[in-house]
Amino acid sequence: MTTFEGENLKGENNMPNKLNFLLKIFILLAGLSLFGISYFLFDKTNKLSSDLKDLKEDGRTRFSLGDKELVECGPECRKAVEEIVSSVVKITPTPTVTTKESSITSSATAKTQIVYIPLSGPVTTTSINWIDVPGTDTYIDLVNEYGKNATVSWDTFLKVAHGNGQAFARLFDVTNGISVNASEVTTINNVNTQQVSSENLNLWGGRNLYRVQIKSLNSFEVTFASGRIKISY
Repeated sequence: MTTFEGENLKGENNMPNKLNFLLKIFILLAGLSLFGISYFLFDKTNKLSSDLKDLKEDGRTRFSLGDKELVECGPECRKAVEEIVSSVVKITPTPTVTTKESSITSSATAKTQIVYIPLSGPVTTTSINWIDVPGTDTYIDLVNEYGKNATVSWDTFLKVAHGNGQAFARLFDVTNGISVNASEVTTINNVNTQQVSSENLNLWGGRNLYRVQIKSLNSFEVTFASGRIKISY
């Protein structure tokens, strides 16, 4: 019994020694690992420094990266340095933005102005010949008063008594003694007043006096209710 207990005590006393041994092995392995990593980084740093040194000896023009000048470097050297740097740092190229010049042409479009010259009525006739309508005289100098691009036309309001017959109206150039070309308008069998309009007119140059004239086709009563000259410029 004494010998058996002695052996157990001896075995228990050896446990701390085993733990110390394992701890030393762990520390040794950890040291070797750190040494290996340090050696690897040192080797890579030395290799990069060595490459740059060799490039400096072969270079001709100065090479810079960012705002730091590195070595004297020619075309071949520059290519080699870029390869070394790109293997260590990923370089993202700056995108090129192309700006197209655009020309914006703005033109002010003049608003067309319209002037109406009233022509008084009413006047009634059964004459089959042209008669003057009193109170409709008006002077117009189209180019000098409204410009060379001005256009002129006219509207009139006509009716035929009992809705039977045809009424005619026109502008007459009193100054030159001629009817205004394309100014003649007409309405047929309209017992109610109807508006009729001319196309654009060609007026003679200068300041001329214009007057309304009317007539009936077959002596039936016709009426000029009113009218107006329209000038656009």
